[in-house]
Amino acid sequence: MNKYLMLFVLLTAFLFTGAAYAGPMINIGSMYDMMMSGEKTFSKRVYNGGDTTAFVRIDILQMVVDAKGSLDTPIKQVNDGQLNKEMLVATPQRLIIPPGGFQNVRLIWPSKRDKEYYYRVRFTPVLPKSNEGFNATAEQLKEYEADQVKAGVNVLTGYGSILFVAPDTPHFDSHITQDKQTMTIKNNGNATIVLEKIQTCQQPGNKCDEEGRSFVLPGGSHQLKKNSEQETIKYMLVEGKKEQAKSF
Repeated sequence: MNKYLMLFVLLTAFLFTGAAYAGPMINIGSMYDMMMSGEKTFSKRVYNGGDTTAFVRIDILQMVVDAKGSLDTPIKQVNDGQLNKEMLVATPQRLIIPPGGFQNVRLIWPSKRDKEYYYRVRFTPVLPKSNEGFNATAEQLKEYEADQVKAGVNVLTGYGSILFVAPDTPHFDSHITQDKQTMTIKNNGNATIVLEKIQTCQQPGNKCDEEGRSFVLPGGSHQLKKNSEQETIKYMLVEGKKEQAKSF
């Protein structure tokens, strides 16, 4: 399986058992984000579209992707009361979001980046306990838990996004080969490239499918294939901040 495809498989929206029609309901926006070279922080907004306050825990796992799959390693963001400055950290690590409101999370990379890194960032609504770092009083937590029980909330839905952290000095080298039926895009650089707005259009009439998107990691490749000579495939090749329209 190609590296870019693994990220689609690995991205998760994880569910906790049960069914509910009341309670917190978070939305994290995009499931894929990029921290470009020269950037040390990335801001992500978390919304609560539910009818009760959302207590959200944020966890970060480093992803090591190879030909065999992906290994996710949880990151200890705080060591001896200090933020870990050698890898990605989130601040704050706990969110209290009122109904209809939102909070911003900053993802910070304070050190050098000699290569590209990949992280899974999980946003999990929880029924908070007094020792989970939400800075709420015992009385507030007890009242919140009672409200959830009264509302019959027995499921909390969390979401995960993937963050690509580009190297300090990205090198883009996209090698494209094609024949009448196929086009292969090989990433010979050291940073992920993105194929945006992939569309297959039929002639005559120029009827097009819905747009798609693929991420091609360094060393990976992606193939586009036409089923007939009447088809045209269009896409946007994105290398960092540079975009090029392509078709065949």
